[in-house]
Amino acid sequence: MAEQSKSSTENKTQLDHVIYSRDVVHKHSKATQNILNLCIDYIDYCKRAFQEGKEVIWTSGMGTDSSLFYSLGIIPASFTEIGRLCSADAVVLAEDFFQVPNETCAMVKSDLGEFYLQRGTIANRLFYSSKACEPYNVAFQLIEDYGYDVHVMDVGFGPKKASQERIDNIKKHYRDEYIKAIEWAAPGRYDPEKLRTELVFYNKIQRKIRTIFNLRAYHPTYIGSLPMMLLLMGNAHYFGKPLEYEATLDRLIEELSDLKPGEYHDEKAILCWSGARGQEFNIFEAIDEAGGAVLSWNIPNNTVHEFNTEIDPIDALVEFELGDLISGTSENASRYIIKDMEKYNATGVIFYAYLGCSFATIDIELKRKYFKEHNIPGLSLIGSFDVGAVTGQVTTRVRAFVEMLAKQHKESKTA
Repeated sequence: MAEQSKSSTENKTQLDHVIYSRDVVHKHSKATQNILNLCIDYIDYCKRAFQEGKEVIWTSGMGTDSSLFYSLGIIPASFTEIGRLCSADAVVLAEDFFQVPNETCAMVKSDLGEFYLQRGTIANRLFYSSKACEPYNVAFQLIEDYGYDVHVMDVGFGPKKASQERIDNIKKHYRDEYIKAIEWAAPGRYDPEKLRTELVFYNKIQRKIRTIFNLRAYHPTYIGSLPMMLLLMGNAHYFGKPLEYEATLDRLIEELSDLKPGEYHDEKAILCWSGARGQEFNIFEAIDEAGGAVLSWNIPNNTVHEFNTEIDPIDALVEFELGDLISGTSENASRYIIKDMEKYNATGVIFYAYLGCSFATIDIELKRKYFKEHNIPGLSLIGSFDVGAVTGQVTTRVRAFVEMLAKQHKESKTA
């Protein structure tokens, strides 16, 4: 274990961490190695597909976007992933060339820089829902002058309390925006049954992910926190390879199901990860090595809600978008996290947001306050999306927090 820990701390980039996790930590699991390979190859696969003449569109990569574009015969490339394993120069380029302020979210700057650096080699169409992030709304205007065709779905957050008339008007507006998006992406090609098929497939994938959650609770050290986060990263876009992604989930379910009781069940402090899907990958290694395991996930990927496949497919997209109560700053969201933590016996929560993201930093502060009132230990981390190693100070804080929870866990077992 000492040698493994020593080696992991020598990794410098996000890609280094993924390769180390694949080749060293998870040699025992072909399914986990497949997940990591899908992650490594995702953006390059989308680039190859585009260069071979296949249709590729950059999207947020979430459930509604991906299902819609797959039904149109288009590969969805998640723009939030273009900067995750790419150039370390992208953020600097965004600041110097586009004059993006230093305090702007590094995730937005990284993606913006990558789109400029890779123009002409990647798909030139980009679909974006305006409700997700205001800095992205501005950033994507900057790349329109460099050969990108950007289509913005002009929508906002659905109200939690409103008159039925207002809700009906919002739903109609969402539906109209989806129709505009279809006509922009693939005029005349929309087939409601193909979209329904994609929604059914999405629901099936989420059930398999939830099965993995439940099996992993009995064998928490079989798959580490980092590959689990990366698995969830692909829960809707499937890394551009839906059938291969599903086959990988099936294999992981089979591997976990074949384990004997007590295997890969070292005593661990069980944690919840809440907020952004962290870019600083050695945080996840620090969690695992300090005696923790992340079993509860409250991140942008919605694995709980499913599409209503009994209604019109476009209406199903709208209902899904407006019915997501997992994220956000509402008390309902915090209650959901606590309920999920109770299911997996989690004793602490790590709140994570990217530096410069005003929404997320406010969100985690409100959630942190709520959890403090309920006497649940929490650690707030403001991280960066820059490609490179995390600072030692952050890993020190993470280790100290997890070791505290692990110690409390052992003491409660012996009391």
